[in-house]
Amino acid sequence: MSFQHDRYTGCSLALCLSIVVGSWLSGVHAVADETQFDREVLPILKSHCVRCHGAEKQEGGVRLDTLSVNLVDDRAALEQWHEVLNVLQKSEMPPEGEMPLSSQQLQTLTDWVSSSVHQALEARRQTDGRVVMRRLNRFEYQNTMRDLLGLDMDYSRDLPPDAVSSDGFQNNGRSLQMSSLQFEYYLATARRAMDRVIVRGEQPRKFDYVFPESNVDEWLGDAQRSNRLGRRQEFLAKMVNDYPDDGDFLVRVRLSAELKPETGYPLLEVSVGYRPDTEILMQEFELVEITSSDSQTFEFRGRLENFPLPVRGQGKYPGLVVRVRNVYDDKSPLPAAQKDDKGRTVYPDEPHLPTLTIESVEFHGNAYDQWPPELHRRILYDSPGVDREEIAYVTELLRRFMTRAFRRTVEDAEVARFAAFYQSIRAEFPSFEETIREALAMILVQPDFLFLLEPAGEEKRTISEQELASRLSYFLWSTMPDDRLLELANAGTLRENLDGEVDRMLADRRAQRFSEQFTDQWLSLNVVDNIAVNRERYPDFDDRLKSDLCDETHQMFEVLLRENQSAIQLLSSDFTMLNEPLAKHYGVPGVLGRSFRRVALPAELHRGSILSHGSVLLSNSTGADSHPVRRAVWIRDRILNDPPAPPPPNVPTLEEANPEFHQLSVREQLEIHRSRESCNNCHRNIDAWGIALENFDAVGRWRSEIQRRTGDNSEMRPVDAVVELPGGRQVIGADGLRAYLAGDRRQDFARSLISRLFTYALGRSLELSDQDAVDDVLNQFTQDDYRLKGLVHKVIGSDLFQTK
Repeated sequence: MSFQHDRYTGCSLALCLSIVVGSWLSGVHAVADETQFDREVLPILKSHCVRCHGAEKQEGGVRLDTLSVNLVDDRAALEQWHEVLNVLQKSEMPPEGEMPLSSQQLQTLTDWVSSSVHQALEARRQTDGRVVMRRLNRFEYQNTMRDLLGLDMDYSRDLPPDAVSSDGFQNNGRSLQMSSLQFEYYLATARRAMDRVIVRGEQPRKFDYVFPESNVDEWLGDAQRSNRLGRRQEFLAKMVNDYPDDGDFLVRVRLSAELKPETGYPLLEVSVGYRPDTEILMQEFELVEITSSDSQTFEFRGRLENFPLPVRGQGKYPGLVVRVRNVYDDKSPLPAAQKDDKGRTVYPDEPHLPTLTIESVEFHGNAYDQWPPELHRRILYDSPGVDREEIAYVTELLRRFMTRAFRRTVEDAEVARFAAFYQSIRAEFPSFEETIREALAMILVQPDFLFLLEPAGEEKRTISEQELASRLSYFLWSTMPDDRLLELANAGTLRENLDGEVDRMLADRRAQRFSEQFTDQWLSLNVVDNIAVNRERYPDFDDRLKSDLCDETHQMFEVLLRENQSAIQLLSSDFTMLNEPLAKHYGVPGVLGRSFRRVALPAELHRGSILSHGSVLLSNSTGADSHPVRRAVWIRDRILNDPPAPPPPNVPTLEEANPEFHQLSVREQLEIHRSRESCNNCHRNIDAWGIALENFDAVGRWRSEIQRRTGDNSEMRPVDAVVELPGGRQVIGADGLRAYLAGDRRQDFARSLISRLFTYALGRSLELSDQDAVDDVLNQFTQDDYRLKGLVHKVIGSDLFQTK
């Protein structure tokens, strides 16, 4: 938990708690000096604390006369005392308006509580800080199943959403529960996957089609059918009756492009689906940016079960359709439709925009290079001269699969148990393949697969090399270890090659998952999709831009990690990562193309910090306007790891307090809020952080004026973002705030980043017994000029990461 100093007023709470902690622990862990306590400490406790934290009044919900002082056995109490020590050391207590402590009192109490908390931590160190057994979350399960089986399928579609821990993460073992219904979903998914991987019978018939031009006339929408694709054209290829209903397929598109200066590149979109009647159901492959005008071929592979499929014999428009479009759009006005001499809809050329010319589209169903397919043969390996029904073959097959699925060496007894299961059900299935499918599906619902298991004893231990391989892979790749990691772990040489392996993993494309998952959860970017942007206020905002807003933050983190640059540049830098749509949204000229790249930022753009990223600003807005309090709480929580207390219950809304509330500026609205004593205690230390960002609107664009309603009318008012932060520091807007955070508060940010990184890496919330490890890494991080890749190495090399 987090014990926050700014929610308390009226007396020196830090003083009170320091005395209680020090007196109790000195009696338990050291020679008690009751005379000194009674003479020097107890009088201060009585005169400074009980008035505001006693039976009649409990400021901030804290009552000292009933608060536990058993710090060794009461972890929650110890965590509160530790936060009190932080407050006392920062000289933030007593609060303004109260009699300050003398230097001697402050020194005495600080020494006392520091020593006492340290002794309590040492007493707990051998049993605290354990990594919790945790279930794979949805994302990890999806990746692990795909990497284990090699089959691209939506494995997590039926699973419930993952719970989010109190510190914002979705891989926290205490939050990832398992229900009986969820177990049934896992089993159904495993069976569905094994039905696709393990095949039986003869190779299915192939379906091969080549379409030199569109063959569909009856289609929804007003797009023109054409081989030359601009914004208002599309290429449609339909197979009416003769097409497969399942299995692998390949779409091959041959094309050339006409590129234009001073504009972006054409974007190739290929999708597969059908028209039921009054709607179109299509699923798209990933977009491809075409950067060359040369004739070239692109291939798209999938499984038909993962795409919308027509029901044979139903509907007015039967058939499976492949659609090809150029979805590049510069947001200029669309051309008006015209009619050709045959009455068909056509559109005039748009000479300023790039086009694609489709030379041919091919569809190949049941596109297997061999039979049985490779995925089948990976599991049911060839063993010449051996009958697959023999139990020796089955046992070896199970051993190989279990070793990969469980991510460790398996014992003979474990394999024998599943071999016996196979034998017990063999008579219930008509074929060997169907029986082995069921046996393998049962392996995929075992705790050894669904959970990250690390056997624990009474005391901490160094994790094994195989356990280290799994921790590494789920930290940096969100999936199972690859063959290289397991090879080193099995040989007992992973630790001696650890730095090289971490570098290899971070250079791998799978490390992009780390950049995305960690930043999404650390910075709470995963709420962006939940914010409904007000169309009246932002009529030109395209919801597809939300992914680009988040990708700016992902890419910024990734480039600092890849190039081992200072993490302080997340707070203040002279560049950001942009693509064409996002650059246009921000008003940054000269950025063309869909791909993200480093863009230098002149000072007048007021960017160069995650504080100015649209992902952060939109996720902490109402969708119609900025929300200074949300933004302030985000800074306090995510950036400084100092979240304010939640609002007290039954606080009236501001609208109830002032009927003309909406006509006021944000600063005036919050001044009304702070006029209430119950609100002021917290908001005086919150509001300024968010007001400093008022030059950014809800969707992250810069503004110098804000629209405010006056009766039935509206008016524009200048933005006032000059604020005084807690402690008296004045900052001027977003530029001043980022300079302050990157300068005066960089150590607080660095500690916050380290704490969040450990939380994500370990899959659990940090505890007080972890603070020494955080301090050690912080010292090393500071000496290394806050280099981000170096920080990842330091976290992985720490005892905290490598012990259980």
